[in-house]
Amino acid sequence: MSAGPAVLRALVRDRNGLIGGALVAILVGAALLSLVWTPYDPTAVDPNAPWLLPFRDGHLLGTDMLGRDQFSLLLAGSRETLAIALGSAAIAAALGVPLALVAALGPRRVAAVVVQLIDVAIAFPALLTAMILAAVFGGSLWTAAGAIGVAYGVHVARVARAEIERVHGSDYVLAATASGSSTWRTVRRHILPNIAPTLLVQLSLILAVASLTEAALSYLGYGSPAPAVSWGRILHDQQPYIAARPLLVVWPGLAVALSVLGFNLLGDALRDATDPRLRHRPAEPAGGAEPPTPRPPSTAPDALLQVTDLTVRIAGRIVVDHVDLTLAPGERLGLIGESGSGKSLTALAVLGLLPEGAEVTGSIRLDGVELLGRTERELARVRGDRVAMVFQEPLTALDPTMRVGRQIAEPLRLHRGMTRRQADLEAIELAKRVGLPDPADLVRAWPHQLSGGQRQRVGIAIALACRPAVLIADEPTTALDVTVQKDILALLDDLAREQGTALLFITHDLAVVSQVSHRVAVMRTGRVIEHGPLARILHDPGEEYTRALLAAARATAFDAAALPAPVEVHP
Repeated sequence: MSAGPAVLRALVRDRNGLIGGALVAILVGAALLSLVWTPYDPTAVDPNAPWLLPFRDGHLLGTDMLGRDQFSLLLAGSRETLAIALGSAAIAAALGVPLALVAALGPRRVAAVVVQLIDVAIAFPALLTAMILAAVFGGSLWTAAGAIGVAYGVHVARVARAEIERVHGSDYVLAATASGSSTWRTVRRHILPNIAPTLLVQLSLILAVASLTEAALSYLGYGSPAPAVSWGRILHDQQPYIAARPLLVVWPGLAVALSVLGFNLLGDALRDATDPRLRHRPAEPAGGAEPPTPRPPSTAPDALLQVTDLTVRIAGRIVVDHVDLTLAPGERLGLIGESGSGKSLTALAVLGLLPEGAEVTGSIRLDGVELLGRTERELARVRGDRVAMVFQEPLTALDPTMRVGRQIAEPLRLHRGMTRRQADLEAIELAKRVGLPDPADLVRAWPHQLSGGQRQRVGIAIALACRPAVLIADEPTTALDVTVQKDILALLDDLAREQGTALLFITHDLAVVSQVSHRVAVMRTGRVIEHGPLARILHDPGEEYTRALLAAARATAFDAAALPAPVEVHP
C-alpha cells in the first residue's frame, strides 16, 4: 500500500485535517480563480460607487472608499498572500534545514559557530528583521517572501537541530551506520524522514505566520507597493477610514484569520498522517521455536578479528582500559560483565561508532587490516559487509518510518550493488531464513506492527544480509521474554554456523553466554579480568568477580540445567 492514499485517508478521518484542508483549499482555489476571473477589475476605481454595503449594485461584499469591488480585491489579494506564504516557507526550510544539519552533525568548531549565529539571529524579533530587510531591498513580493523566510528560517534551524540530534542518537541510525550507510545516505533515508513530522508543523506555522507578517508589513508600508494587491495592502489602504467604515477591514481581516487557522489545522493533521506509527495497530506477539544447540569450540588458528591494547577515553575518563581480544573464523566469544563495564563501548570501537569526542588508542585489525584511523568512508565499506551488529533494543534499532523489507534490503543495495527489485526479493528470502511468518507480506509491515521477537529477527536479517565475517550481538535478548530469548539464541547459532560467521556475543548473563560461546572474556570497570575457554570459566573461574557472576546466574536462571553445578575451590 502506497503512502499517498494512506495519508489522504488519515486526513479524511481527522476533523482538524478536514477543516484545515477545506480552508486551505478555498485559499488555493481563490488564488487560482483570480488568475482567470474576477467579478470586477480589482484595480478599477469608481468614484460614483464609494463605500457600498454588501449586496448593493452587484457588489457581493460592497466597495471600498475608491469604489473598488471588495470581493475582487480579496480574490486578487489571495494570490499574492499565498505566494508570499509558500515562498517564505520554502526559503525558511532551504535555510533552516542545512543550518540545522551543520549545527548537529558538522565538525565541532563549525557547529559551535553556527549555533551561536542561530542564537544571535533568534534574539532579533522576526517582524523587525523582516521590516529591516524589506526597507533595505525595497517592497516587492519576493522581497517580502525572502525577508519573512530568512527571519523565520533560524527558528526552523533551532527546532530541526534538536530533532536531528535526538534522531541521530537513536539505535536505528546507529544500526544504519553499522550497516555501512554513509553520512549523507543516513541523513537522507533515516534522519530527515523521522524529523519530517516536526518540520511539517514548523512549516505550517511559518505559512500561518507569513500571512500575518505580510499583512503587518503591508499595513506598516513595507509590503508590495501599488498596484499590487494583497490582503495586507487592502488593510493598509483602508487604514484612514477604519473609524468611519469599520466594515472595510472585516473582510481582509477575516481572510487572514481563516487562512492562518487553515494552515495550523492542516499542519497538525499532516504531522499525524505522515507518521506511520499513528496509522496502524501493533501486531500480536509471535510464537516460539526450538532451543539452541551448543556447538563445540572452533580450532581455527588464524585470528579474524584482533583487538590489541584498546583504550577508550571519554571526557578524559578511561572507560575501556587496555583490552585485548581475538576472534577466529567461525568462533564464538562471549563478552560478559555488569552494566557499565565497557562491553558495548568495546564493540562500538570495533565498528568506529563511538560517541563524538571519544579518544581511542591501540589496534583493531580485521582480516589483518588496521581499522583505527580509517576515514568514515573507508569504515562504511566494512560495516554491514565484513562486520555487522545486532543491537539490544529491537524497536529502537529499526527506523519507524521505513517498512521492514526496505531496511533488510538496504545493506544489499549498499554493498552488493543490487537493484531495488533484486534487493526486495532477497529481503523476502532473508525474512524467511530468520523464521518470520508470511515473509512476503511481513516485509511490507512497519516496525511497530511486529512483536519484539519479530523485530529482533528483522535486526538479525539486516546484520546477516551480506554474510559478514564477524557478527557482534550486543545483548540481543535482554528486552525479550524467556521463550523468545531461546528462539533468538537458536537463530543466531544456526545462522552463524550456516554462514561460518564469527560471533562476538555481549551479555551480562552467564546462563545465556554458556549456550552460544566457545570462549568467554569477563570485563569489569573497563578491563578484561579473566579470559579462557567456556568450560574452564564455568567450572574453575580464577576471579572472585566471575564466581559472583556464576552464583547470580545460577540463582536466577530459568533453566537450572543451563549452568553446571558449582565447584569447590580450595585455597
